Amino acid sequence: MLDFGYSEMLFIMVLAIVLIGPKELPVLMHGLGRIMRRLNYVRYAFSQQFEDFMREHDLDDIRKQVNFEHREFDESVADAEDHGPEEIPPAKVSNV
Repeated sequence: MLDFGYSEMLFIMVLAIVLIGPKELPVLMHGLGRIMRRLNYVRYAFSQQFEDFMREHDLDDIRKQVNFEHREFDESVADAEDHGPEEIPPAKVSNV
């Protein structure tokens, strides 16, 4: 998702210390941690409500089918990426 290396993280930390200040940084990080924890709980609660709805209305078979097709699609995309563009025949264009 986010591809940060050690040098980028070090740069962000130094920049945060310089811009925010060493005394206010722990307070800001604590507040950011509380926000992230709250967002994580909201995501969990939403997914639990979705699972309860699916279970209540006997829609588990639909969910399983969608998950199966999603996996199948991901596998076909990965397979196409492995073969590269040179093995895929060019599309035929008709001159109408």
